[in-house]
Amino acid sequence: MILCIDFTGKKVKITEVEKERKRFKVMASREMVISEAPTSLTEYLKNTPGHIEEIKVSGAMDNTFHKIFILPDMKKKILNSAVEAEVIKSFGNGYQFRYIDLGEVPGPGQKVNRKILSVGIKSDGLETLYQMFANSRIKPRIYTTYPVALQALFDHLKLLSEQPLAFIELDHPASRITIFKEQEIRLTRELPSAKGEEDPESSALMKDIYRTILFYNDIYPNERIGRLMFAGSSTISGIEQNLSQKTGAEIVPLELEGAFPGIEDPSSIYPGCLGLALLEPNRFGFGFVPLSVQERKKIKKALSLAISASLGVGLIIALVISRFSLDLRNLNVFHGGIKGEIKMKEDRLKVMPLEFVSQYIETSQPPWSEILLEIAAVVPQGVALKSLTLKNMKKMWRGEVTGVADGSDEINSLLKVEETQNNFVKSPLFKGVKLVEREIQGKRVAFKIIYQLDV
Repeated sequence: MILCIDFTGKKVKITEVEKERKRFKVMASREMVISEAPTSLTEYLKNTPGHIEEIKVSGAMDNTFHKIFILPDMKKKILNSAVEAEVIKSFGNGYQFRYIDLGEVPGPGQKVNRKILSVGIKSDGLETLYQMFANSRIKPRIYTTYPVALQALFDHLKLLSEQPLAFIELDHPASRITIFKEQEIRLTRELPSAKGEEDPESSALMKDIYRTILFYNDIYPNERIGRLMFAGSSTISGIEQNLSQKTGAEIVPLELEGAFPGIEDPSSIYPGCLGLALLEPNRFGFGFVPLSVQERKKIKKALSLAISASLGVGLIIALVISRFSLDLRNLNVFHGGIKGEIKMKEDRLKVMPLEFVSQYIETSQPPWSEILLEIAAVVPQGVALKSLTLKNMKKMWRGEVTGVADGSDEINSLLKVEETQNNFVKSPLFKGVKLVEREIQGKRVAFKIIYQLDV
């Protein structure tokens, strides 16, 4: 259920609307005195039957503004500053506001201007409204007023067109007139109260409505008001026909039953509340949140980001550890696979014919006997080998030897290393001989020689 609450009049008006897919059904409607609203609203929210999914509120009329500015065509950042300056100049500093760029307006010469719809609400009024819902589980979206909600309603009813429409709400103790042209709200004004006993010709309300329409027609002589629409719980007999005759505009009925089933008495339903139910946040950017709530949300967001970052770092560390563990397991599996392969080859060798085994050994292993005999021949006295390795690299055996030459002094040890290298070079079994490392360790010299087998 959507709870729509309007604070724009002298009474708070509440309408409960059930939304089923794209259809809306009015469940109930009521009013409360605005001075008793904080207490009454708290009790109402506690005792309201049904599940409230969303609360939409329109701000008080004297706390809001809705104005069109015509400004030079500028870059976005400069235009933002210009709109802010115009709002402050017209209404002061105490407003939160937003605006929509309605498009280009021809200016003098070759200049192009922008038509900017600016909508705002007093910051203290917004805080007050929000506090009324402090104990409510659901916090409201607060919109700037009833003109925006009415625009959504009339757009839903397909009543907005190039021909201006004047919507007049006859209510007590205050009435209103709002003039629309297509999607633009041209004028909105609060009027004196409607009293049923007054004669339409002499009533102050009648005169005010007529003067407002004449004022609009003077400003827009080529876009005169051609349609009138009336609503409200208070009506004056004959005022609609009287205004129609004076202005030459036709009366358009407000037919809500088709769009909102379940309405038994249309005069008891406030159209602004129905418009609130239709407002979509993605389409209308005029939903406001107090600055204090915004700051709290920023702090919560910062904390959430910090917690998320900490969790992210922890997750990364956990992934690294798990990946390291997985690598170790994979390495163990790999080693196990190698051992298994060796064991399998050993088993195969046992059952192979002796000749095949001999041939396999000869082709898969270097000639160790020749190598060891040649090594023994090329290593001079006073040189001790520490290691001897051979690797099969692309059908070529590459090896290295490390050792220590122990002479009478470091010069004698260096000469023994050089003699060892020369012996390797002269040997017919070795080629590509290089002395790659040589380190003096007192009188002794450690060395490393790399080579290839000429087989």
